[in-house]
Amino acid sequence: MFSIGQNKKISHEALLNHFKENKVEIANAITKPFPFLESLRDRSFITEDIYNKSQEAHRNLIPVEKVAYDVLCCLEKTFDRSLLQVLFSRVHLKEYPALIHSDKKLAPHKESRSHKNPPSTEARPACGRARQ
Repeated sequence: MFSIGQNKKISHEALLNHFKENKVEIANAITKPFPFLESLRDRSFITEDIYNKSQEAHRNLIPVEKVAYDVLCCLEKTFDRSLLQVLFSRVHLKEYPALIHSDKKLAPHKESRSHKNPPSTEARPACGRARQ
């Protein structure tokens, strides 16, 4: 039997594995930079520098799916379950309907999360920010 702490760790690992295994599908669903990049920047998942570099790459005709994949690779390093709430938010599901498939694949893992516990508001290192 697992303690609550162990269950949280397993749940985090399961969510991270889901994220890793589905990065290509998630990135492929992103068909335009807005609101994807802005949502991540506004919630401090990515730094202003990563945001600007991603916008510049898109302006230089790098396909938005590749830009999104690179951002997701960066986010994998600082993965937090609250990232999935942003990625699969109503706004993103409306703008990027292909995300619905990845969101449904996540459903078994979502059940292990308590709806009573709000997302963590504690500081998290943004992707692209040097750790101290």
